[in-house]
Amino acid sequence: MENPKTSLAMHTLLLCSDVPFLGTTRSVLSQLQLSPKVVGSCDEALDLIQRHEFDLIVVDWREIHSLGDFLCAVRRSKLNQECVLVAIARDLLDLRQAFAAGVHFLIHKPPSAIQIERCLRAAYSATVARRRKQHREPVNIPASVSTRNLPGAEVKVVNLSEGGMGIKLQVGDDRVRANLTAGDDVDLRFALPESAATLCASGTVAWTTSEHAGISLTAMPDGDRLLLEAWLTDCVERSLAELCERLRCA
Repeated sequence: MENPKTSLAMHTLLLCSDVPFLGTTRSVLSQLQLSPKVVGSCDEALDLIQRHEFDLIVVDWREIHSLGDFLCAVRRSKLNQECVLVAIARDLLDLRQAFAAGVHFLIHKPPSAIQIERCLRAAYSATVARRRKQHREPVNIPASVSTRNLPGAEVKVVNLSEGGMGIKLQVGDDRVRANLTAGDDVDLRFALPESAATLCASGTVAWTTSEHAGISLTAMPDGDRLLLEAWLTDCVERSLAELCERLRCA
């Protein structure tokens, strides 16, 4: 199955033939460094949804016979089950049906430029948040890991995500290898790159090798979790901006 999406590219599908709306929407998406794939018919959109993965789908209700059927088709697609959906609706009945069908954000016609911008920026933020949950950032930072039999061992964090981290054990540290096994509960202390704040977390060892281990994060103070989420969001947006710049220069 054809799927050109890279690990960091953010792809947008726009189903609409309203020329004024398209102009404003393209301008807002351009500010967010997104270049949408624009189609004017439901059949074209459904064909693309079956073959390509999209992060954000914006659909004009008047271009399709049934928003509910269209959204069901999107959710049945293995590639687009988790995408963020925006519907352009015309009246209160449309709005109610759209929310019932599972739309995340709504643009009410006739839309103002401000309304379009606010909605698409909110949808973009939701898309970044979803991407952040999947993102694993390469790092090289020291951390302290403790288990019941291993107080305060020094390791290196080599990648970090919202749900876990990969660590590298120090060469020759057999004490850590002997006391760090899959299923162990651990306590962690580490600082994010270029940050003086120390974050604390609890986790479980998911796997180990002779040199590395994977840890699933199970608990973290609210303040520390917010710092981690904000840092990961910055990483995702920076990576997207760098990718878009490389594509423009290619």
